[in-house]
Order: sequence, then C-alpha cells, then structure tokens
Amino acid sequence: MDALWLPEPGHKRVTTAPYSELSSETFKEQHTSKRIRHYPKRSLANETGKGLSQLPTEIIDCVYQNFCDLVTVLCFAATCQRHYEIGRRHIEALVSATFVNLWAGNRLICLGHYANMDDLPPGMLTDAERELIKCRFADEDKDSYRIYEQLAVLQQHDPLWHFRREIPVHRRFSYDSKNKLSSFFTKLAGYGLHDANMDMDSANVLRDLITVPAVKPPSTNETLLYGGAYVLRNLTSKEFIRGDAFRYIWRDPKHAFGLSVSFNHALIIRIAWSSDPSLSIVCNDRIKIHRGKWAGHRFDISGIESVRNEEGAVDGWKDVSQGVLNEVVEFWKGDDDEEELSDYSE
Repeated sequence: MDALWLPEPGHKRVTTAPYSELSSETFKEQHTSKRIRHYPKRSLANETGKGLSQLPTEIIDCVYQNFCDLVTVLCFAATCQRHYEIGRRHIEALVSATFVNLWAGNRLICLGHYANMDDLPPGMLTDAERELIKCRFADEDKDSYRIYEQLAVLQQHDPLWHFRREIPVHRRFSYDSKNKLSSFFTKLAGYGLHDANMDMDSANVLRDLITVPAVKPPSTNETLLYGGAYVLRNLTSKEFIRGDAFRYIWRDPKHAFGLSVSFNHALIIRIAWSSDPSLSIVCNDRIKIHRGKWAGHRFDISGIESVRNEEGAVDGWKDVSQGVLNEVVEFWKGDDDEEELSDYSE
C-alpha cells in the first residue's frame, strides 16, 4: 500500500540534484570514506560543441519521451551534462516507477492475458490516448499485437505511464530501499558478472545525483493504517474503504484467513479485468472478478477526515466497506454457500 500513499504537497519520492551541486567537498561531507571522489567539471562543450547535445531543449526532451526503459534513459543522461539536466524529470518519473511505485491518483487496472483492447473499462483511456494508439498502428494489423504492446505506446509518450509485466533483471529486488537503488547503479556498471551499460565513474555520478528521501508512509505501521485513521479512496467514484473495517474480519473466528486480509485484497478484487470469464474460481459467477467494478479508476490512501466527519460522509463520499469486504470474504470462502456474511459497518 506504500504506492498509494500520497506524500505531502511539494514532497517528491525521488529527487535529482543539478550537476552543479556535485563537488569533492560535498561528497566528503556526505560520506565517511577517506577516498574523495572527483567529479568532472562542467564542460564548455555542453554549450559550444557540436552534435546531438546542441539540439534545442524541446527536441532532446522528445528524445527522452521515446525511451520507456530506465537503463536507456540513464545511459542517455550520462552522455552529456546538458542531457542529464534536460532529462531530470524523466529520470525522476522512471526511478520512482521502478523503485518506489508511486501510484497515488493514477489509473490502476490488473489486466488478464486475454483482455481485449476493444473491451477496456469505459472511460479508462481518454480520446487522445486512444487516437495515439490508433495512429501508431494505423499501417499495421493491430490485432496481431497484444494489449500490453498497444498500451506500451502510451508509456513511450509519457514516462508516467507504467506497466508491470515480466520484471527485468535490474528490477528483481525490493523497490523501497535506497540501498537497492545503489546496488542497481553498481550492476549498471557491470559489477558482479553483469554486462556493463556504462563506465563506473558515470554510474557513481548518477548514484550521487539521484536520491530517494527517507519517508515513512502510514502503511509501515499496521496499527495506524488499520486503526481507523486511514481509508482507501476511489477518487473516480468517490467511494472509500475504512481501514478499521478489516478488524471485524481479523477478529471473526469463522474466517481462518482473516489475519491476512488487507487493503491489497480489497483492491485487487475490484480492479482485475479480462475479456475471458474462465478463471477457475467458483465464486466468479457471483462477484465477477474478471470485470472489476473499479478497473481503471484512480486511488490513494488518505486520512479519514478527508471523507467523513462526526456526522458521517462528506462532500458526496460513500462508505462501501461493507460491500467490498463481503466480496473479499466470499472470494476466500469459495463454494461454502451456507456461511453468512458479516456486518463490517461501524
């Protein structure tokens, strides 16, 4: 649930520093090692040289927009100090998407392999996004491309679009640790029997420029997250699930699975989507997981005061904890039709 927690206004999960801030002195202050790293000084060739680096800023930014892989973006940024400065927003977006998973306020959907491009949830894509995909495949047989390949066009256009598919080698570790990001840069330089994407000096420079600030979201404390102070909000439909509602399941002796149920399960049941109903799940005929009611909607984790006060829900928000958790219980209990669903309202 860390990914759905929205940081305070003005706070970034990933930051990139201007290259001008690097110096031997700043490195010495931040590290206790006796070895001082010497960074290349800003070169006049960035301003007066010839070649790709002298293209207008807008053109270089467009080059970045056509990269959808973090390694490619970083390799391009490492070629020139000016390229790095122009690409900082793209670096922040892709590092965040790879290591931090900041999804708050974004559209979420869990697509099945048999999902059809012409069968996406209503309103998930804008007219402009559909037109972009249509233009990309105008001269080709669109049906020969899987839905992931078609949606990937949007990621190439905007780095904030992010798709989780097969995890590349550089992502096969936890995404919430600054140490893991540091390890990634080491592998980028070929250390540990990996093919090198850049030299070690360039990797070290990027390592010192890109940081993941130490932030503790509420989900690091289950007592706080499920104690009544937080809710999972559906920003599209203005519905919410209370964290404290899960405690009714946890305490109910009828549910052997109860202690493992969380916001994660409630969300996945509602955002799964496929064009094929055959899921080998008994209860799917009743709750239709493959047609998630919230697929493609926007979500976040927020304080309960944002949706209700002492008198009840405010500003049109609706508490759907009862209905969603009943679906979770029905999914877990399978074909046990005799079991009665509980009341998870306050």
